[in-house]
Amino acid sequence: MKRKLLIPVVLGAALAAMGAYSMSWFRRDTALEGSGTVEARNIRVGSKVGGRIDKVLVREGDTVEAGQVLISFDDKELQASLAQSRANAVKAERGFRPEEIAEARAAAAQAKAEYEQRRNGYRQEDIDAAEADLDRATADEVRTRLDFQRYDSLAQKDLVSKQQRDTAEANWKMAAALKQNAQHKLDELKRGYRPEEIASAEARYHQTQATLEKFEHGSRPEDIAAARAALAYDEARYRERQVLAPSAATVEVLDVRPGDLIAPNAPIATLLERDQIYVRIYIPETEIGRVRVGQKAEIRVDSFPHQTFSGSVEQINQQAEFLPRNVQTREERVHQVFGVKVRIDDSSRRVLAGMAADVKLNPAS
Repeated sequence: MKRKLLIPVVLGAALAAMGAYSMSWFRRDTALEGSGTVEARNIRVGSKVGGRIDKVLVREGDTVEAGQVLISFDDKELQASLAQSRANAVKAERGFRPEEIAEARAAAAQAKAEYEQRRNGYRQEDIDAAEADLDRATADEVRTRLDFQRYDSLAQKDLVSKQQRDTAEANWKMAAALKQNAQHKLDELKRGYRPEEIASAEARYHQTQATLEKFEHGSRPEDIAAARAALAYDEARYRERQVLAPSAATVEVLDVRPGDLIAPNAPIATLLERDQIYVRIYIPETEIGRVRVGQKAEIRVDSFPHQTFSGSVEQINQQAEFLPRNVQTREERVHQVFGVKVRIDDSSRRVLAGMAADVKLNPAS
């Protein structure tokens, strides 16, 4: 009788134990865990135009807000260029002043007169004057040649000095040269202007006439557009006289001083974005199927051991890594892992780059 009563008791205890074991198995914590180091996304800032640094307004370690001025450059040249572009844009839109049009009209008239003069040749009165000059030069050459001949004959008889004879010869040669120049000038006047001179005068005339028409008609739409584009370009360059913080961040590296010359597009400072901190952990290949982008996470750091920070999976690497890298066998694939980037939500800004962190991924729903 006692044995019959004992059997149900044992069976009941066994069933209860199995049930308790099953319940505890189903209640096991199946969350994935990993460890890593807190990192922050960095930004390297600089200026497109560069130049000489005028002021450095922050130091390494300072916290800055979006739009805050970090560094300013000497902007005298940029101001001058911007002022010139503004003046050109205003001039293009308003057109030319009456006095500018009058000046262009006078230049065109003068160029036209010069072109017609060269096309028609020299005036007869100019030729007559050149012939008269040649006649005078010829008479002077004849007179000085006769004087030289007379002094040369007297010098051979020692009746005049050699110096007097040389002076007479020099006067004759000078008169002969003047006669030759007068002859060349007369020949040139009779031939008229050279074809290339006429073509050059014609080109100048057409150029000044085109300039006059441009002034009278005002600026073309494409000229106005070009002036506006040049103004916009110089305005953008002028804004580059200051280096601004693109977002809330901490100044990590800043090794410049007032007076330093900085090349265009050269990084000047490195900023760490305060709201872009994350930790990268590695999940085995056998468990990576349990990880999803957006999956919630809990993070603990050694600096605040009793506080839990929330986070979420932001990125899962698309390529696995081997630990060690040369492991290729099926049996060792358990060592193949995927990098998982977990972003940390810390409005208190107490979690800093470089801190050691433990991450617990909550089961994906």
